[in-house]
Order: sequence, then structure tokens, then C-alpha cells
Amino acid sequence: MARRRAIALTAALVGVLVTALPALDARADTGMRSESVVAPGIVKQTHAYGTGGNTQTLDVWTDVTEPDVPRTPRPAVVFVHGGSWAIGDKSEWASHALEVAERGWVAASINYRRSGDAPWPAQRDDASAALAYLQRNAALLGIDRDRIGAIGDSAGGHLAALLGVARPGQAPVRGVVTLSGVNDLPGLLKQPSSGGCTTSSCGYSGLALRVSRDLMRCLPASCGEAYRQGSAGALVTSTSPATLAFNSEAELIDPRQAWVMDTALRRAGRASRVQVFSGSLHARGYQDKVFEPAMRFLAAALTPETAPAYPRPKVVTTLDLPSSVSARRGVPVRFRGVVRPRAYGSSVALQVRGGDGVWRTLRGVPLLRGQYDTYYDTTWTPTRAGTTVWRTVWTGGGGQGISKTVTVVTR
Repeated sequence: MARRRAIALTAALVGVLVTALPALDARADTGMRSESVVAPGIVKQTHAYGTGGNTQTLDVWTDVTEPDVPRTPRPAVVFVHGGSWAIGDKSEWASHALEVAERGWVAASINYRRSGDAPWPAQRDDASAALAYLQRNAALLGIDRDRIGAIGDSAGGHLAALLGVARPGQAPVRGVVTLSGVNDLPGLLKQPSSGGCTTSSCGYSGLALRVSRDLMRCLPASCGEAYRQGSAGALVTSTSPATLAFNSEAELIDPRQAWVMDTALRRAGRASRVQVFSGSLHARGYQDKVFEPAMRFLAAALTPETAPAYPRPKVVTTLDLPSSVSARRGVPVRFRGVVRPRAYGSSVALQVRGGDGVWRTLRGVPLLRGQYDTYYDTTWTPTRAGTTVWRTVWTGGGGQGISKTVTVVTR
């Protein structure tokens, strides 16, 4: 399989036409430019979804059929490449697109105008136009237009998430997987790992500079609505697609970008999963590692009647206090503990149980990054005598972790 993938990828990258199928002329009205067999029974077609040359083309991998014979509708996966919105090409996902086609689905990998060619929202509009093209030609390509998912890495993750936002006259994708994706553009400009900062006197660098100077060509203070429309986390609704986000803990894109989306999806009652790895690998650095889980997630989202549900994460939350604590009024009680596996960028809720037995959240506490764990550390100051029962709860990424309870007796 690995050898066949390598051969097919090489052929796709250099543009070798193994054969030209008679269907080319019959399908000219779809904007198809070329067609070639890249693996036994698998054909790759290049289509133009716009008039902007190569930047507005997409590759489609599907099974070979007889000319003019309709293909059976099946799920499809749209791949969106990364590259800081400035570089990259649809061929970067070629080997995984071939795997999707070999599984019996349809795969499409898209190009879009780069930030050097056109400012935002050209990139979003191109991704949307590519999806619309696939939906219009679904019958011809053998795509079930109601079962389309998207996978994107880095800047491509940003655009893939926005394919989950309904637009006038266009249905969103049904499932999204992001690798180091961006969901909060204003937040990105505040995150040090991306070259952002929070003070008025500081200057942006790295990715934050490329976003503000090259992509958006303005700052949130002067074009806040453009930043909001480019932030999938701010556009979540009750119909948003199921989303799986991968991140590394210490990489270019802060994992808070994943947790912002997760929080918004959970509030809207939508399915969300987040997995944060230790280390600093970014997007394509762990792409092969997460592809199988990504496909299982999309199978559960696109074909729930046949695919098993994607597993919920198993999370353990600790509260490092004895089961009973004596306290004095006016003296802070320290609550601290860890969350495993790592979930840096999310938070735990500090909860107290009322006399009616109902747990109520006092406040959220951010998770901090430790050498080996993600941890929280906060205090509560009792103001009157009495007995209270406490716990901490982590909720996110489709899972939940609840600590033991601690009784605090205040005198």
C-alpha cells in the first residue's frame, strides 16, 4: 500500500497522464481540464471551478466508470491545504486523497487564491466556490451532496472550518476535521506562539504579522467584522457540523484555537472532539498519525447509520485536597489539580453543591501548561462559617472528567 501510494503521488505531482478517458469530451461542461488513471480502478480529474487559472482548480479522485454511466452517489471528503494562506498546493493531500478513493468514497483537493494574489475573503470565497462546484456536479462525480466532509491543515484547517458555515444558497459540509486550524483570528493576534501580543505598543511578528499585513490587510480595530466573519468559532449555530480538532501543545497555533471552537459547538449542542498532543509538531508534522482517526470521525459524521460513533475521550481530573478540609473565614483555600490527558487551552469549572443537592459552577479556571501535565491552580476565600462541598469538572472535546468531592468546614 505504501509503495502504491508513493507511485500514485509521484504521478499526480508531475502530471503524468497514464491514459485519457473518452469521458473527457462528454464532461467538458463541468470545467474538467484533464483526467488520468493514478491507481488500479482510480481516476484523478482536474477541474476548474473558477476563471483564475491554477489557483481556482481542484482535483477529484474517484473510481473508474464507463463513459456516460452515472456513478453511484457516495460520501466525499474535501481536502484544503495549508501554508499560511500564502503558499501550498492541492497536491499536498494527494496520497491521502487516493486512500479515500480506494475506500470507495470520493476525494477532492482544492487550490485557492493565496494572500499574495488577493486579500481576504478571497480564500474563503474560493473554498466555498469549490464546494459549490462539487455540489452542483454531485450527480456526475458520484457524490452524495448531503454527505460531504472537509479536512484541512493549518490555514487549510481555518478554511475547512469555514466550509461548515452555511452561506446563502449553499449547504455546509456535514463534518470537519482540522489539523492546527485557526478558529479565532482576533485571538491569534494575541497569542505569543503565533507572533501575537496584547499590548498597544508591541509589534506583530511571524504568523500574526502575515495575517494582519498580508491576509486581512487591516487590524481588528478597523475591520472587526471581517475578522469575525473569518472566525469559525464566532459563527457556530445549531446546525454547525460535527468537528474534530487536532493540535500540539507547544506549536505555532495555540491549542486555544481548538478549545474556542469546542466551547462554541458545545453551547450550540453540536458534536465536538479535541485532541491535543504533547510536543510542538504543527499540522503536516503529525498528518499521517491522525489520518485514520480523522476518517473514523468523518465516517461517524457522514454515515452514522453504518459507522460506529467516534469514541469520547477518557479524561481524569484530580483535586489535590483531602476529603475534608478545615478553613477559617477570610483565609483562602487553594484548589489545584491536573487534567489527563493534556488539555492545555481549555478550563475546569469550580463547582459547589447547594443544599438542594444541585451542583452550581462558581467560575471557570484556565488550564496551565506544566512540564508533564496540564494543571489548574486557584483559590476560594470563605466569607462565613458553614460547610460546603466542592469539586472540579472538566468538560470538552466530547468528554468529561469529574474530580472527587471535598468538604470544606469553615469556622
